[in-house]
Amino acid sequence: MKLNEQIIYFDNASTTRVYPCVLDIYRSIHEEYFANPSSIHKEGQKALYLFNKTKDNILSLLKMKDHQLIMTSGATEANNLAIKGIALRYKNRGNHLITSIYEHPSVLEAFKQLEDQFGFKVTYLSPADRGVITANSVKEAITDQTILVSVMAVNNEIGSINEIEKIASLLKGYPKIIFHVDACQAIGKLEKEISYNDVDLITVSAHKIHGLVGSGALIKRKRIELLPLNSGGGQEYNYRSGTEDLANLCAFYEALKLALEKEKENYQKVSSISKILINYLQDNKYKYELNSFNPINPYIINFSTLNKKGSVVVEALSNHNIMVSSVSACHSSKEKGSYVVKSLNKSDKVANNTIRVSLDASNTIEEMNIFISTIDKIIGEIR
Repeated sequence: MKLNEQIIYFDNASTTRVYPCVLDIYRSIHEEYFANPSSIHKEGQKALYLFNKTKDNILSLLKMKDHQLIMTSGATEANNLAIKGIALRYKNRGNHLITSIYEHPSVLEAFKQLEDQFGFKVTYLSPADRGVITANSVKEAITDQTILVSVMAVNNEIGSINEIEKIASLLKGYPKIIFHVDACQAIGKLEKEISYNDVDLITVSAHKIHGLVGSGALIKRKRIELLPLNSGGGQEYNYRSGTEDLANLCAFYEALKLALEKEKENYQKVSSISKILINYLQDNKYKYELNSFNPINPYIINFSTLNKKGSVVVEALSNHNIMVSSVSACHSSKEKGSYVVKSLNKSDKVANNTIRVSLDASNTIEEMNIFISTIDKIIGEIR
């Protein structure tokens, strides 16, 4: 692709473009605060002060005063630390864990490892109507051996918003059970922001909100303990040893601050763009099946091509400089089709031909109109 060629980027659930101001923060912190925050000399202590202050600022933005932040390399590490760290630390309390069947691969694979290699029993909840994991389904799955519930806030393929606040309220009555939420697709992207005050652990990621790849966090209630996955110098409350990445943390804070400041404004803009696509899909039901449920989260719209191969359509769109995805970027290449869409009791034909359009406030109505005219032409031309 030539440098002067414009692309239409509709794959923001996979990753977003880094804001220039975030890169500026990263560069300036690297230049001024280059010392190791674990060093005891003056420059090291200066870096440590900013590191801790930035953590406090992030917790303040998220209104999580009873928690502490553990910086990670991203959501995958944070999810693994939360799930394995809790299960192995509290295995003396019980051996039963609860999650959903349509979680991100970094969650599902962690639970499968705990099942296969450590003897835990796992209940995988199926989504109810509208693709939602409900508090009632969690309640029905709880046993006297349950020690952990992990449910994502927003599904990364179909955009459904789960009953996080209701689940958190339910689990107050079960003090032995710890509640973890993967909030990567929710932070800064909802009409009404979820309150995480009653959640024990949440996973967040910078590159979903115009921050840097390789930057994420596990936010943990202070009283809860984890079994560390990394051993070493004892950084990050002894839960994640290794030299602290101050510049990445400061860049993360900048991206988070902007995402939350503009959340309502961005939501309205994205909603106006997504409505154009939804209307087109509903007017062409003989060509497409919508896999996202009403009320549709405007940031993620999932549909299937009914008469054409979805992967061929995605490739053809890419050749027209329009970037969408067929499944999650972290989806296993061994999987045929979308396991998320299959969990909705959809046919194999529908699950094998999905297209995910994931939007951002940087997108425009003009781009959506181009997308619709292009995919309409592609569908007509493919044999």
